[in-house]
Amino acid sequence: MSVLRPDRTSCATCGQTAGIFTCRGCSENFCLRHTNEHREGLEKQMKHIIQSHQQLKQNITGPTNDQSCQSLLQQIERWEQQSLAKIRQVANDTRDQVLGIVRQRTDDLKDQLSKLSQQLDKAHKDGNYFEDDIRNWLEKLQKCQHLFQEQQSTQLYFERSSVPFISKISLHDITNDALPQPSSEGLYQRKLTKYTDDYSNSPESGEYSRGERSLRFQIEQYSRTSSILFGIISKNSLDNDSPHENPTFYGWGSKNLVYRGGDIQANYDGYKTDIQTDDILMLSIDCDRETISLKNERTQRTYVLQIDLSKCPFPWRPNVRFISN
Repeated sequence: MSVLRPDRTSCATCGQTAGIFTCRGCSENFCLRHTNEHREGLEKQMKHIIQSHQQLKQNITGPTNDQSCQSLLQQIERWEQQSLAKIRQVANDTRDQVLGIVRQRTDDLKDQLSKLSQQLDKAHKDGNYFEDDIRNWLEKLQKCQHLFQEQQSTQLYFERSSVPFISKISLHDITNDALPQPSSEGLYQRKLTKYTDDYSNSPESGEYSRGERSLRFQIEQYSRTSSILFGIISKNSLDNDSPHENPTFYGWGSKNLVYRGGDIQANYDGYKTDIQTDDILMLSIDCDRETISLKNERTQRTYVLQIDLSKCPFPWRPNVRFISN
């Protein structure tokens, strides 16, 4: 690490004692005492790198990565079931309409033909009919034929709306290396300060009723006494004094608490706060699928909440708050 220096350059740490050693890495001079401290600092940094390397290796090869994949697969499963439920409901409603209309029109035609049959049979037996009767019966018969043809030509209409009946599902893979700075469209990045920070009232927080938005935050300092909130509220309830008690709030907080429109539950869907200093958390808002998700990039855990629009109507606003006590 170091080489002996013959000059009397002062120590870079204390500034008084002669710096007799020069670090080959930083090119700073140190006295004997602070040479050892400098080396110990490098060893601590090396241990931190090794620990981070081991943690990342465990995340990649361990259950955390599988849990993240399983969470995505569960979301796909929920989307599939919800989409199929919508299709079945519309199909059943349309099927009932078809059967009802066909039965009604068929019964009407049968009734008209029955009456016409009685008139024709009686007139044919009695021989009591003339040109006017023939024209009248012919008109009735043609009318029945026309109604029957109309029924046979009934078609289904497949609507092509700009608003999709079933939202399209796709993989939204966001990879970013730098913090903090606004980046590509749909992604916002910011550091939460070590004392208190309220992103909810910042000008860039915005409001959302369609599309997707990802918000990426880095926690500068976190302790057990810190308080956090990550989620959304309805714009219509911004006057509520306490963000924790807001009846429209959906999201995650400290002490493993999950908020779902007035319903507060600990460890819902396996949620654990598990936040450390310098952690990066990404809050994703998906208005089209009516969901929000929170991902811890260190642990690779992702949590998802389905939003009940009757409890938290559009437009949505982020509700992100951090307090370090």
